[in-house]
Amino acid sequence: MFGWGPGELGGLPYWGDALAQFSAAFATYEAKCGPISSFHDRACELFAQIKGTRVDYGEAHSLAAGHARWFRDYARRGFVSDWSEENPIILVGHSAGAQTCLQLQRLLAQDFWGLDTNANWIKAIVSVAGVLNGSTLAYQFACDKRSGKLVGTPNSLIGFALSFVRKANIDANENYDLFLDQWTRKTYPTNDDLMRDFDNGAFLDGEDNLAFDLTLQGCYKANQLFSTNTDTYYLSIVTSKTSPTWISRLPFAPKQYYPDSSINLILLGPALYQGVAVAFDQPPIPGWDAGNLTIDAWRENDGAVSSISQRYPFTAGLHPVGGEGLFARVIAIDKGKWYFERAEQIVQRRFDHFGVVVGAKLAKLDPEVEDAQKLLYRNISSLLTELRE
Repeated sequence: MFGWGPGELGGLPYWGDALAQFSAAFATYEAKCGPISSFHDRACELFAQIKGTRVDYGEAHSLAAGHARWFRDYARRGFVSDWSEENPIILVGHSAGAQTCLQLQRLLAQDFWGLDTNANWIKAIVSVAGVLNGSTLAYQFACDKRSGKLVGTPNSLIGFALSFVRKANIDANENYDLFLDQWTRKTYPTNDDLMRDFDNGAFLDGEDNLAFDLTLQGCYKANQLFSTNTDTYYLSIVTSKTSPTWISRLPFAPKQYYPDSSINLILLGPALYQGVAVAFDQPPIPGWDAGNLTIDAWRENDGAVSSISQRYPFTAGLHPVGGEGLFARVIAIDKGKWYFERAEQIVQRRFDHFGVVVGAKLAKLDPEVEDAQKLLYRNISSLLTELRE
């Protein structure tokens, strides 16, 4: 959410130094998806950029959502024009990008675009600090705890997005594309002009936006729709930058997690909200208040996403789990199962939600995080090379 693509925000690399760690073993590409668009719309945008075609959100979906069916055309500039089951790809998604990857695989399995696609067009999916089961942070900035839907006005969310990237001392108005053509149907000179005019009731009242999708309710629906594919590898990197108070360690004491001193300052408030403040007066999704679905279990976070939510989809659907641990495993990693590991177990450094990507380039309180980020992705690249063989 509020991410950006190559060349935007003064050329600041969203992925930090991560992509370079894959270049020796893989042809690597970076996609740009709508920073506040739904998982479905983002998956359609991702497909078009990889395959090299015009973005098609689907007639039925677009009619139900209330936006245009077609978006930008990537013909003759696709990343992998010969993409197929015989020439599959690996997807690496951070934060909302993780569920975007899963929903792309779901659409491929449905042959959504009528190109004879299937789920095996994807060899592996790597989730990095992924919002696989929802983020309780969504309720702080725009979403209703009972329905998950946006409250307020749509441009208040856009305003939050712009203020968010401006905190990194970046002029977001100059080169930050909000990717909302399907909703606005016109071009605006600046993002401020778009904000003044953007008041589409369908965007606010419906569920076809990223704010809703990132709630527990939104990810619950997404996990219901997605099926873990038996011929795909699923790997999750879990991040955390909060620690429990001493009293939280006592039996039966309420759990509270406070941010570490080296957390990115932009994430300080969000980390406190998730680790201490957020609560629900009624269950947000079926099964809440039992097992992994308790607020105590969701307190630990990386400043944006609860650590438990990053492991594998578990709120809905059937998603087999291989277990914890990706490296130095005694048994082989199997297809069709989810494997996860905490980043600090891999590189002996903790990451907040930004540190595992762009924050590694901006780290001031934790200067060694940049080297740790490089090592993390080198290890991931080596593991993917082994799985490919």
